[in-house]
Amino acid sequence: NRGIAYAKIDDYDSAIQDFSKAIELNPEDDTTYHNRGIAYAKIDDYDSAIQDFSKAIELNPEDDTTYHNRGIAYYNKGDYDSAIQDYDKAIELNPDIAEIYNYRGIAYGEKGKLDNAIKDFSKAIELTPDNNFLYQNRGISYSKKEEFDKAIKDFDKAIELKPDIAEAYSIRGLAYSDKGDYERAIQDYGKAIELNPEDDAAYCNRGESWMHLQEWEKAKSDLTTAKNMGYDIIESFQNDYENVKDFENKNNITLPEDIAAMLTPLQQ
Repeated sequence: NRGIAYAKIDDYDSAIQDFSKAIELNPEDDTTYHNRGIAYAKIDDYDSAIQDFSKAIELNPEDDTTYHNRGIAYYNKGDYDSAIQDYDKAIELNPDIAEIYNYRGIAYGEKGKLDNAIKDFSKAIELTPDNNFLYQNRGISYSKKEEFDKAIKDFDKAIELKPDIAEAYSIRGLAYSDKGDYERAIQDYGKAIELNPEDDAAYCNRGESWMHLQEWEKAKSDLTTAKNMGYDIIESFQNDYENVKDFENKNNITLPEDIAAMLTPLQQ
């Protein structure tokens, strides 16, 4: 119990010490292994967390929460296959927990299995239709499939449910930009910046949208702001285009020399 109290105040090292002493006194209590696993995960020691969750499962193989938490630990290690296997088992034991479908959907997305991800997000939405983040996650998967109208519809719903989340406007802006609707994209990036003035990516993305509209001063201003905030505007640009010439050829636009220089890597 003291370990739980330490964990409540984010003193995870002390929590782990107490959970370890409790395990020494009663090595057959699955809950204590589970609690220590959570504490290890909180300090990013995922190997120790997985070891404790596995011991808890050995002692109590019917607890869906332990599979869920071990799945999260595997996910954070980048082992998406093992994470999905644990989410599968958690869902088998308790098929009515939206959060588990959400996490499995995210893992499927990391593996590029977007249809599976969308199916899981849809199930999670069915179970908890007022969760804005589920719509955001499904919208991101639709965007990755280049189904931008479906993505925007999901982002619209996320914003309807939580109109003060900057990220929702930012990712909807990306969808509009990918559709070629740069004016709508700029509106969304502006709203994201209004809600979160530290959103350096939104400045960069809005700057790139201004480029498509050939609003050079506005483009330069936003790109400069993003760069001064520490954002890698060149890497962001190269996610979409090989180089400046590629942008100019694909869009039939000639960039001003100063903006072209901002988006060109320095030669070694």
